[in-house]
Amino acid sequence: MNTTSAPTENEETATMVKIGVVAKRLGISIRTIHMYERERLFISHKNRAGTRLFNEEDVEWLIEIRRLIKSSISIAGIRSLLALIPCWDVIKCQYGSRQNCPSLQDNQFPCWSNKESHCYQSVEVCRACKVYAMRFRISDLKGLTDIRLKPDPLPLS
Repeated sequence: MNTTSAPTENEETATMVKIGVVAKRLGISIRTIHMYERERLFISHKNRAGTRLFNEEDVEWLIEIRRLIKSSISIAGIRSLLALIPCWDVIKCQYGSRQNCPSLQDNQFPCWSNKESHCYQSVEVCRACKVYAMRFRISDLKGLTDIRLKPDPLPLS
């Protein structure tokens, strides 16, 4: 019999750090982190008082964002790459429900940036979703997507 239960908010946030600690560690301003959040590059964790808290995975993602920016990819470019993650395929959405999906209607932003902050199809919280976890793989997007093109009827000569 499994007696483990989901961690409480206090247990979950015990190892998390405040935004100021993260900013200092990364050598950036708190305003920069806020901008990344406004640009929908990540989902912040907020406690009941509204304080933003970061776990090690969040910090690693901010480091990755900084690396992408330093390699000449703009914030809009990063956001566009994140929007290409095929969430409907990853979570196996029914084709009929896709037409009402806010992520497909507003495809300029990653699926986790929808206003409800949960998956339209599975109602899963975005921070816990496997699609959100895939953000670390945006440099491998070609492998994540399966683009099916019709064969060219005329061979190139």
